[in-house]
Amino acid sequence: MSIESLLDSIEEVLENSKNVPFSSKISVDGEEIITLIEDIRLNMPDELMKARKIASERKEIIDAAQGSADGIIEEAHKQAKEIVSEHEITKLAEQNAADILQQAKTQAAEIIEQARASASEVTEQAQKWANELRKSAGEYVENIVATSDEALTAAVNEIRKARMSLRSAAAQQPSDD
Repeated sequence: MSIESLLDSIEEVLENSKNVPFSSKISVDGEEIITLIEDIRLNMPDELMKARKIASERKEIIDAAQGSADGIIEEAHKQAKEIVSEHEITKLAEQNAADILQQAKTQAAEIIEQARASASEVTEQAQKWANELRKSAGEYVENIVATSDEALTAAVNEIRKARMSLRSAAAQQPSDD
């Protein structure tokens, strides 16, 4: 028997049932209905059983997929946290590098300023030393020139005296002519 004919039989049993007095209910033969329902179950098409099996498998697949999706989402969250953490580490490293670079620039500027001050001081001392050397050299040359002048003047005076002595001696000698 087909399911439809079994359903028709249930409908016929219900239509042929007697009304319960003073109510809208009917009296049915329960055994007959239960037998018809069992027959329906036994005559259910394979497609319906397959559909139930597919529905059950579908639920299992969906549950497994949901579990897998949850795992993937959890892993994605972990990776996102790691990436954010790495990004923060990178930002911190970049900030530290910028701080170190700024400190290096500041130290370099201080060293350059100290070097300029030191160079200025050395230049000033060298100029003083050069001026002192020029002054000492000038005084030395002046002393040599003065001493030479005095020696030359004394020598010229000696030469003049000697010449005068020679003239005087020549003038005192009688001439033999």
